[in-house]
Amino acid sequence: MIRPVAVVALGLLLLGAAPVAFEARVESVHDGDTVRFAGGRVCRLLGLDAPELAQPLGEHAQRALVGLLPLVREGRPVTVLHYGRDRYGRLLCWVLGPGGEAVNLELVRAGLAEVYLAERSPFRHGLEAAQEEARNSRRGVWGLEGYESPSAYRKRLREGRARP
Repeated sequence: MIRPVAVVALGLLLLGAAPVAFEARVESVHDGDTVRFAGGRVCRLLGLDAPELAQPLGEHAQRALVGLLPLVREGRPVTVLHYGRDRYGRLLCWVLGPGGEAVNLELVRAGLAEVYLAERSPFRHGLEAAQEEARNSRRGVWGLEGYESPSAYRKRLREGRARP
């Protein structure tokens, strides 16, 4: 049987993207889009931005990510496709759960993350379709009145503006 990661990696190579693939055990989940692997590697999920913990649904997004990933104590690794690093030195990753499910895509599909910097993601079209589906169904953040994107929230905090 061909492992899902092999199919994805082959497809990406044909498209000109060359990720580094590895298996890792999840040590902890920082928030809805950041994971620490055993050995200390920190991964920022590629192509999405989840609400900050202090935002509405931020803790829910974190719990959803924990639910999608087996922690170290469970002993099951996940497959990670690494596409470089962000400006903070975190790995930019597409994560496949033990059953081959695309964790990044599932968070967007559930409305617990929005597509972010999609042009950098080889999975752009799938992410955008999942977001449109979540938005049309008013799932997660898309069902909130006055939703503020995580990037707008961070910018507002940097500028020291109180919430109106």
